[in-house]
Amino acid sequence: MPQLPSAPAAGPSSADQPPLVIGIPTYRRPGQLRELLDTLLPELREHPALVIVADNDCGQEAHAVIVEFNRQWPLAVCVPVPERGVAQVRNTLVREAGARCPGWQWLLMLDDDGLATPGWLGTLLRAGVAHKADLVGGPVEGVLPEGSGVLARNSVFASRRRWKTGPVPTLNTTQNLGIARSALALIGEPLFRREYGASGGEDYDLFRRVARAGGKLVWCDEAVINEPAPASRLTPRALLYRYASTGVYMALIDRSYDGGNQVWTQAVKGLVGALLATAKGLAHLDPDKAARGLLMSAHMVGRIGGLLGAKSSRYVEPAVKKA
Repeated sequence: MPQLPSAPAAGPSSADQPPLVIGIPTYRRPGQLRELLDTLLPELREHPALVIVADNDCGQEAHAVIVEFNRQWPLAVCVPVPERGVAQVRNTLVREAGARCPGWQWLLMLDDDGLATPGWLGTLLRAGVAHKADLVGGPVEGVLPEGSGVLARNSVFASRRRWKTGPVPTLNTTQNLGIARSALALIGEPLFRREYGASGGEDYDLFRRVARAGGKLVWCDEAVINEPAPASRLTPRALLYRYASTGVYMALIDRSYDGGNQVWTQAVKGLVGALLATAKGLAHLDPDKAARGLLMSAHMVGRIGGLLGAKSSRYVEPAVKKA
């Protein structure tokens, strides 16, 4: 199992080959990418890593951000990814890590809208090493605009599920995910299945595949990434679409592992329970409970839709684009 690197006595040079790589997909968000890199700089000085940004727009903006960042951290590159799709971009990051840093031991995945908190990198890696993880994930805490509505305040954009630090059955997302080299030995490449490039779900499928192969998934509750959410993604329509489209791909992935009967039963029971929770929230004048029930109802409707043949393509639709 890999050991943590120590920081060099002097600043890094282009000849350095740190055993850590940080991979960041991006799509037309140069300002947010710049803010993320600014928060990473103190982490990199403590734990040197090669930073690879994969640009699914193939324009000049992301490249310019990296050129500027190179003045402070030379071990950073931007690579264009012409083929659209989130899985395709993430697989490019894995391939580039192998080509540019053949001895990498940990590949840390972030999204271009995240912000690292102080000590994030070392904390996540220590948990991964201590627990002999194949995958290690941490919290993504949402930062909502002032005046956000009740649905937004009860959504994944406010806060996702958290666990006590240690082994867990699944993880949340590729935002704030550490992939150990051992994961490649378990399931091989590509790590992310191309069929989920348009819909999303490539991360959920990865967690299920690694777990099925006998891999170890670990949660580190102290390694936090913040994620400011734009108002455009917090409207009722956008939130309900987000939950429904997530349900579509999760049902398809679960069916491939668990079989149709089990997934159908869970979806129908889940929808009934979610509708009851919504009704109870309304009856008791509890807007938060009603909001959570409504969001979960949308998710379960999406699951049933997925089982009936519905498709999700939110990563190629402008209203809900997220690289």
